[in-house]
Amino acid sequence: MDSREQRLARNENLFREINERVRQIASEHGPDAHPYEFYCECSNTDCTLRVELELPEYERVRAIGTRFLVAPGHNLPEIERIVEQAEGWWVIEKEGAAGEFAAELDPRS
Repeated sequence: MDSREQRLARNENLFREINERVRQIASEHGPDAHPYEFYCECSNTDCTLRVELELPEYERVRAIGTRFLVAPGHNLPEIERIVEQAEGWWVIEKEGAAGEFAAELDPRS
């Protein structure tokens, strides 16, 4: 994996860490089934888009350390693949060395 891929993975992980805090705060409010705003976990550090999904959906995405929540179109096909498309958000997955690196950076690991 080259340094560019590492930088991109670190950028994505930064947003994932912020979303973990959003999840923590949201879960303190109880199991109400309503959407919360999470930050797009794409590799663009200038991205400020947010996507809405319920906590169980977010937990399903986060169950796999190589997956990230992104706004539609915020994927990089050369280093990741789309594994799910929902209205307003997509799930992307890192593969190979980039996937291993993403799993190492996962705050839940």
